[in-house]
Amino acid sequence: MKKQTLILAMCLQGAVLAGNAQLVKKAATEKKTEDWYNLSFEKDGVYGIGVNQAYEFLKGKPLKKKPVVAVIGFGMDAAHEDLKNASWTNPNEKEDGIDNDGNGYIDDIHGWNFLGNAKGEMIEQTNQEGDREYFRLKGLYEGIFFTGTDYMKFNELLQKPVKVPAPKDLKEYAFFRYRLNKESRLAQEATSIHSSRIVKYMIVNEIEPAMKKINPDLTKIKQADVSKYDVNTNGKTDTLKLMSRFFFLLTFAMNNSYAAKAKADSMNFVQARDLMLNPKRQPNEAYEKLLAQTVDARKITGDDWTNISDKNYGNNKLYSNGSFSGTMISGIIAADRNNGVGVNGIMPEAQLMSLRAYPKEGEPYYKDIALAIRYAVDQKADVIMLGPSNTIYPAYEAKWVNDALLYAEEKGILVVSSVWNLSDNLSEKKYYPNPHVNGKVLNNFITVAASDKEGLPLKDANFSEKELDLFAPGQNITTTYMGGTYRMGASPLFAAANVAGTAALIKAYYPEITGSQLRKLIVGNVTDRGSVEVEKQVKMAGKLKTDLYLFSQLCVSGGILNAYKAVVAADQLSKTTGK
Repeated sequence: MKKQTLILAMCLQGAVLAGNAQLVKKAATEKKTEDWYNLSFEKDGVYGIGVNQAYEFLKGKPLKKKPVVAVIGFGMDAAHEDLKNASWTNPNEKEDGIDNDGNGYIDDIHGWNFLGNAKGEMIEQTNQEGDREYFRLKGLYEGIFFTGTDYMKFNELLQKPVKVPAPKDLKEYAFFRYRLNKESRLAQEATSIHSSRIVKYMIVNEIEPAMKKINPDLTKIKQADVSKYDVNTNGKTDTLKLMSRFFFLLTFAMNNSYAAKAKADSMNFVQARDLMLNPKRQPNEAYEKLLAQTVDARKITGDDWTNISDKNYGNNKLYSNGSFSGTMISGIIAADRNNGVGVNGIMPEAQLMSLRAYPKEGEPYYKDIALAIRYAVDQKADVIMLGPSNTIYPAYEAKWVNDALLYAEEKGILVVSSVWNLSDNLSEKKYYPNPHVNGKVLNNFITVAASDKEGLPLKDANFSEKELDLFAPGQNITTTYMGGTYRMGASPLFAAANVAGTAALIKAYYPEITGSQLRKLIVGNVTDRGSVEVEKQVKMAGKLKTDLYLFSQLCVSGGILNAYKAVVAADQLSKTTGK
């Protein structure tokens, strides 16, 4: 699990900022909704991506392919009137309860739902990845701590710490002991429980007896007084260390909200001891409450989520309570441009392969993402769009996803991924999946952040002049919504949808262009904003700071997605290669 801000952002990204949304009537008599991403700055004064301009250029050119865009996300409302012709259909499958194409997925007509079972049941809520890792590893490492020389664990029967064998996998132990505390509230509370036992033992059996030898009146000993004791005589060096450790533990406890209002240095030893030994301060209750709230319906699928070879699970139900996000994404990519209602998608002839791997609430399983990528590759998708990224990437799961990404690269398929709006510098804080795989950088992977009509990056968008490729429209965009309606929203996923739609547009007219070439065409032909100075919020040492930055400092390309320029460049490339 991520920090609370990230959890909140996950909810917002999944819900596509529904709080800012507005329902739009679908009747043809209504004024056409504003899909401004189709516009261009040169012709309309709006920093869209120039889709309308691209179609003017393409007029008279033959449509050579209906490109397949695999959307690995939340599912979609395929019955929406602006999307009713947009669903991909598996040419080798029919709905008869038989796995006609032999791929292990029965009746996968329009895609696959990895969060379901053969009975048609759906998973809408999952645990956080950090919590899943805590449950997986706690039997191996919980309660074990390193003293600098030995590995120890508190023995409940003996009521004292005892020496235990060193963990066999020290790297995994370090991940559990230190990293998971930042990713899982359960791990944090469990650590507090075990730490409190050690602290109690140290206070009662080591620190208090040692302090009494120095001054029987413990009320006279304060943290500020420790330096007064002469540690160079009478063998008091070890006692001083114990005293210092005690007050350090006190400060640590208070920083972790153990209901202590006074500062550590204002308390004498007796006051501090009583505070730290107070049963009301023990974290067991908080842990049990969190444990009760940590509900995961993964058992519905019936598979072992830690085993990538266990593939026979899921169903073909692609519409769920959480499909509003996927429906909005789908409209940007492929809404009908000729029906006179709603919005105009970037490439309405695109065939959307819906692969549901993201729940309405919680975080996806990497196993589902890896299998979804492989499904898309095997079914010859042209573009793969990923859902929200994560901050934790356990090694065994990372291998599954990385291998799948390498498979997509090998087959020449473009992969598009959005970044969060958390003001993070991606050169300093990593999110996953990303293009860095097995010591190399994928040549078919695009990362994108959201921009607005004025050509400005969202103030809190993640950024990096090395790790973020470009910006694309993602703010105040009206698109298709569930139940045949339209809605305005904002999301980095919308920016990714603009890139995926542009890639599909290029593939429709120039199908010979590969994933790596698509990446070069898209990133290398942006609306240049590199020398423009913009106000940007950034996170430094955990604190937010607003300053002025050049656009070129925020992403590789220094600009905003431009479908028109990318299409023109694709046309030139096609003539050069003679295909």
